[in-house]
Amino acid sequence: MAVFAYLRVSTIDQTTEQQLTQIVNAGYKVARDRVYKEQGISGKVPALQRPKFKELEGRLNSGDILVVVKLDRLGRNTLDVITTIQKLIDRGVAIVVLGLGTLDGSPQSNLTMTMLIAISTFERELISERTKSKLAQLKLEGRKLGRPVKHSDETLKSKATDLFSQGKSWRKVAGELGVALSTLQRMMQPVVTQNRKVSGEE
Repeated sequence: MAVFAYLRVSTIDQTTEQQLTQIVNAGYKVARDRVYKEQGISGKVPALQRPKFKELEGRLNSGDILVVVKLDRLGRNTLDVITTIQKLIDRGVAIVVLGLGTLDGSPQSNLTMTMLIAISTFERELISERTKSKLAQLKLEGRKLGRPVKHSDETLKSKATDLFSQGKSWRKVAGELGVALSTLQRMMQPVVTQNRKVSGEE
């Protein structure tokens, strides 16, 4: 059985020393080569996409213990944290979170995991509600939602010709059609050339 420690800070001007001190004061003796420090890495980055954590994960074996000061050292995304913890538990690794307890597949651990899953579900539903609320607000304001409707070049040319006949500028027409000005000019070039030939400009 080996004890490992994972320390993480989000910015390069922060240090991990305080986290290590807390782990040592809690009674855990961790060899220097088993202390993994992640500095300047946001908790939003999935655990297994972080260089040091990925290296640490490769050394963990069944019966080993991984100690962290807080759950958020593993990550800020609850779902990612749950997935990471469960993967380690399935391999026989116990995760100790100071102040929270040991996550190792025991009944108490399973209760904690259930609570974390509930929190994750709540977070997703909250985000969903906020998104729906924002979309409803945008709809009330008259803004177009969703992906732009795709039209064929011929349809766009027809609409552009109609808008030009109303005396609208290239930029205004491009804006109303939802295309870049350069795209509109390239698309209408054959029409412009043909009109010039008909009018005798060429």
